[in-house]
Amino acid sequence: MNKRNLWIYIFGITIIIIGLIKLDTLISMVSILWNACRVLVFGAMMAFVINLVMAKIEKRLGFMKKGKRATSLLLSLILIFLFVYFLITLVVPSLSEAIGVIVAVLPKYFENTQKFLVNLFENNPQLAESINNLDINWKNLIQSGINVLSTGVTNVVGTTFNVVTVIVNSVFNFVLMFIFAIYVLLEKERFVQLYHRLTNLYLSEIVKCRIDKCLQIINQTFSAFIGGQCIEATILGTLCTLGMIILRMPYPAMIGTLVGVINIIPMIGAYIGGAIGMFMVFTVSPIMSLWFLLYLCILQQIESNVIYPHVVGNSVGLPGIYVMMTVVIFGSLAGIPGMFLGIPTMASVYKIGVLYLNRKERLKEMNG
Repeated sequence: MNKRNLWIYIFGITIIIIGLIKLDTLISMVSILWNACRVLVFGAMMAFVINLVMAKIEKRLGFMKKGKRATSLLLSLILIFLFVYFLITLVVPSLSEAIGVIVAVLPKYFENTQKFLVNLFENNPQLAESINNLDINWKNLIQSGINVLSTGVTNVVGTTFNVVTVIVNSVFNFVLMFIFAIYVLLEKERFVQLYHRLTNLYLSEIVKCRIDKCLQIINQTFSAFIGGQCIEATILGTLCTLGMIILRMPYPAMIGTLVGVINIIPMIGAYIGGAIGMFMVFTVSPIMSLWFLLYLCILQQIESNVIYPHVVGNSVGLPGIYVMMTVVIFGSLAGIPGMFLGIPTMASVYKIGVLYLNRKERLKEMNG
């Protein structure tokens, strides 16, 4: 080990020791830094997602000599806006209708269940009488729940921030993220050129090549995962909707859309979408909800064994055990966004680690 590497190791160990001793201070500094930079981070993430659409449109507009970048960006934003608008207009009205059906149907199901239990325990008059005397005012119960939820939210928000302030800050941060994303997309070559200038000045050619390779892997993995998941969700939602229409089940468009969108969540998305869809169908026909569950199980098997391998393929390249670990860890740290972004992040680390180990093994064989 040469003297330069020795000093690097000493410096690194010293930083780790200081970080462990002053862990509270380190966490607070990281928190302050994150609060200062999170708008830019989320803006860069927004730019990355928009660029997935924008890059394809820009290739199609290769015949344009001027205004190609601005035109492709505008068309990308229009397509994304129309897609989000379509989801909202498709789901929200049907969901409101379904909630109304649930409110109307629950008392009926309770009465039927109450009668069934009374008949079941007819040999125990005291228990049967207690069940028969149960009286639940569903309208008051639901209204009380809404009032408690509203009061709780108001109290929580009121003790920390003013409601108007929270809304204004959220809108302002979103506008900043959007503006930063637009700037990054319009000037992305400038950032690439700056990166190459800095790496050429301060890094050796070998180190620069390794960093370039790592960035290519990260970009390919995230692009393939996000694009593949969106295509797969669209196919799954469409098949679910068509199947429900053929089988004459209620709420086909809403449930198909929810199943497709929620399926983007790794591992647990299919179960959440299935549970919501089954409950919606149950409010209309309990027997039909069982048929829906059977149909969705068959569709999930087709999706897992046929659609997913062909659409997403092995582009992510992360073994199943690592997928499960990633979902658990990143989900506990950042919720649903953590589950979604954790898989391509872990897949990138996994691919880079495999390349590193392969290179080390080749060097060992050559030297040995």
